[in-house]
Amino acid sequence: MTGPLTRPTTNPASGRPPRRILVLACGEASRGDDAAGLLAAAEIRRWIAGTAEPPGPVRGLLQALRDRVDVMTIGQLEPDDLLDVAGDDAVVVVDAVRGVEPGSIVRRPLVDLAAGGPTPRSSHMLPLQDVLGLAQTLRGSLPRGVFVGLGGSVFELGAAPSRPVLQGLVAFAAAVVEEADRLSRE
Repeated sequence: MTGPLTRPTTNPASGRPPRRILVLACGEASRGDDAAGLLAAAEIRRWIAGTAEPPGPVRGLLQALRDRVDVMTIGQLEPDDLLDVAGDDAVVVVDAVRGVEPGSIVRRPLVDLAAGGPTPRSSHMLPLQDVLGLAQTLRGSLPRGVFVGLGGSVFELGAAPSRPVLQGLVAFAAAVVEEADRLSRE
């Protein structure tokens, strides 16, 4: 990325200050495909820092987002991770999932996941639906947000990420940026 960046003073859609987007990358680096969220977060950080070249469509989105996105690696999503999100800010939860085709990308609004129905199975001890339900109860409502997951198949301790996950990482990271952009404009 080259050239000076100007941080917008208002959101064109609402006339309010631009929304902050918190990207919460979940996973465990030593458990094979469970590292997918962490690897995607690292890739997004490189794109934002300009040390790696993002795919063409994502390049323009990052120009507008780079000063408004916070990428955090958190291991397992806990209700506390969602409690302090400011009212107008939004969250993108990023993780590997079981029960979908390895390497495929899943996108679901957080409110839909909290409400039940079919959900991707995270590799964490407490199901995502339960974490979201607790956060919703404690906050009174969930922050605006979306879950973006990458299907995995290898979650054993000491395993390396599978080929489908490694091949899907750039598209996965790009999907996270696309969702962050969408949330920033709502």
